[in-house]
Amino acid sequence: MKREPSELFEEVAESNALFHIHKLQNMCTEVRKQNGDDHMHDFYTITWIKEGQAIHATKYVEYTLRENSILFVPPGLMHRFIINAHCTGYSITFNETFFAVKESGADSVSDSTLFSNPDFRSIIQLDEKQQIVFKGITDLMEKEFANDDRYRHEMLLQQLKLFLLESRRIYEDQHDLNVSFDEDHPGSVIIKFKQLIDDKYKEQKNVSSYADLLNLRATCLNDITKKTTGITAGELIRNRVIKEAKKMLYGSDLNTKEIAYELGFQDPAYFSRFFKKYTNQTLSDYRNLIRK
Repeated sequence: MKREPSELFEEVAESNALFHIHKLQNMCTEVRKQNGDDHMHDFYTITWIKEGQAIHATKYVEYTLRENSILFVPPGLMHRFIINAHCTGYSITFNETFFAVKESGADSVSDSTLFSNPDFRSIIQLDEKQQIVFKGITDLMEKEFANDDRYRHEMLLQQLKLFLLESRRIYEDQHDLNVSFDEDHPGSVIIKFKQLIDDKYKEQKNVSSYADLLNLRATCLNDITKKTTGITAGELIRNRVIKEAKKMLYGSDLNTKEIAYELGFQDPAYFSRFFKKYTNQTLSDYRNLIRK
């Protein structure tokens, strides 16, 4: 499994908050090749095809993006993205820390319709007036991305929110939000599974508990998760725990024992071993690194 290179990212103001905007026509051949193979990444991606066309495919659906279409891809989705060498446009990448770090009460970007479509087909098509609006926003993003002052993160954050709000307005106008999917549709299963993890990861950390809640066998849930995201159901649960641990190490003053108890670990020593095993860092090393 291949991941897009980490050099696509740049830190913005706070450690662990990542954002990048670049032109598709400047994308190097190696990144284009990686995108064309099955891969996944741990950040959100927005791709605006201004000219040319591209093909986006998951394990379950394949479709063509034409001129002035925008695609929204969530983290953790196994997919291929074949971008024509003559394409122009923009790619915007960011993680949830960048989106949420300033406003702890803000809705999670992962809850957005744009990134939680069961059919893995989150696309909008821009008309001429909308193209002008989005060109204005991306121009501001590019200008702000080149800045290096204390307002940079906040400015980029507000511009990103504006981009997403405008996109959501168009998406809801162009798509029937009342379309229902079978409960056993892979996209529906994954979305419900992730929602359950978000609700219960502190109490439930084994796959069988979630499989029972979804009325599935654990092997079936694992198979759907593996095909859709490229990782096992257990890894998806574990990644959510690690994500919250990192968030608490960065944004709270709780000591590591308190964090362990908050995350549902009865043995703080086991939590420390768990964190180090899957991050290759001790809790204190990680906290010191991101707070520099």
